[in-house]
Amino acid sequence: METDDLVRQAQSGSQAALEELCRREWRPVYDLVYRTVQNRDEAQDLTQEVFLRALRSLDRYHDTGQPIHAWLVTIALNMLRDRWRRMRPSADIDNLPELQNPDPGPEQLAMQHLDKDVIEQALAALPEDYQIVLRLRVVEARPSKEVAEIMGRNADAVRQLQRRALLSLRAMLREEALT
Repeated sequence: METDDLVRQAQSGSQAALEELCRREWRPVYDLVYRTVQNRDEAQDLTQEVFLRALRSLDRYHDTGQPIHAWLVTIALNMLRDRWRRMRPSADIDNLPELQNPDPGPEQLAMQHLDKDVIEQALAALPEDYQIVLRLRVVEARPSKEVAEIMGRNADAVRQLQRRALLSLRAMLREEALT
C-alpha cells in the first residue's frame, strides 16, 4: 500500500494503517536521531517523542507534495535543535588555551563586525528548508546524498538549496553589518 494511502487511512482512524506507517518510518527517523545523539537509549526516547508529536498532530497534516517522511524528519530536526539549545555548553570555548591564536583569521575578522546573536537571528529568519540544509550540510557536514534522502530531494537539489541558503544568509548579514 502507498504511504499516502496509509496516511489518509490513519487520519481516518485506522489503527492498522497507523501501525504500518510507524513501522515503515521508525527506522529511518531513529537512524537520523541516533547519528546526532550517538546514544541508543536517548535516540529511542527521542524517536518515540517524534512519533508522539506526529501522532498528536496527524489530523493537521496535509499533503504538500513532500513525503510524510520529510514531515517526520522536520519534527525530528526541530526536536534535535531544541535539545541542542538546551544542552549548549556554558563554557566559553573561545577561551580554551589550545584554541587561541594571536593572529585573527577570516572568521574572527568577520565576527568582529557581527555578534553571535545577529548571526543566530539571521539563521532563524531563514526559511525552514534553508535552516535544515545548512544544519545538515554545514554544521553536521553530511554529504549531499545523505541530506537528499533526509529531505526527500535529490543531491543536486540539496546543493542548490544550500547555495541559495548561504546567499540569503550572506545578504542578511551584509544588510545587518551596514545598519
